[in-house]
Amino acid sequence: MNTPRRRLLPLGLAALTALAMALGAATPASADDGAGEAHADVLSITENADGTIVERLFRPAPGVTPAELAQLLTESGVPNVVIREDDDITAQAAACKQGSARTWASSATCFVKWAKKGNPRPVIHFLDRSSAKWPVGRAVTEWNKTSGIDSIYRAPSAGCASSAHCVEVVSANYGASGWMGETVRHLNAARTYHTHVSVYLNDHYHNNETVRWETSCHELGHVLGLGHNTSKSSCLYAYGASDVSKYPNSDDRALITRFY
Repeated sequence: MNTPRRRLLPLGLAALTALAMALGAATPASADDGAGEAHADVLSITENADGTIVERLFRPAPGVTPAELAQLLTESGVPNVVIREDDDITAQAAACKQGSARTWASSATCFVKWAKKGNPRPVIHFLDRSSAKWPVGRAVTEWNKTSGIDSIYRAPSAGCASSAHCVEVVSANYGASGWMGETVRHLNAARTYHTHVSVYLNDHYHNNETVRWETSCHELGHVLGLGHNTSKSSCLYAYGASDVSKYPNSDDRALITRFY
């Protein structure tokens, strides 16, 4: 039986249109969206009454196009699904990219940060509630090699320290939903800082160990503030495949370090 997904409050059409324009001319998804989008983001964007934002970024399962995923999400009841070309924002400012790496920009800033909470640099505790088939620990170890932010693996029994940001990584069988990984981030009203982030991994698509590994690395990279990388030498390449790297590349690391 599939695990029920959370439903987000819908955003009014006028507000959605304004927000989509601010996010770089993102367009509401429809069955007419072309199937040939290169490096396109599939997102659900919700603005809360207090001005805070919830963004859900989905990674297509192997063989699923962005347009197909957007249609599946819309049909399943996910609100406010949009397809955004990867360079709609990042092409406009050099600060949003480093070589092949791109940030996951908000409508207010190129790079959404984590607060330091009194530490010399932000500390992220990845609380791993995924099954053993997902190599989350190895992905955390790789990201912790990046300067400027600490990525620490935590077993469920260990919990998270109050001085760190706690990011839960959960896996379950979400069925043939069209997505293999999802990162959900909550932003402050200014849309400049993360307030909470969670990662979901779909056990329905877990037959290929290499793809599982690079998907774990991929979603954790989104947590740290990165968007999609245009090179298969990075686990942040938009689409999962056996020829995509299981690791971040040097551009990913340099882009994070630039902002911290």
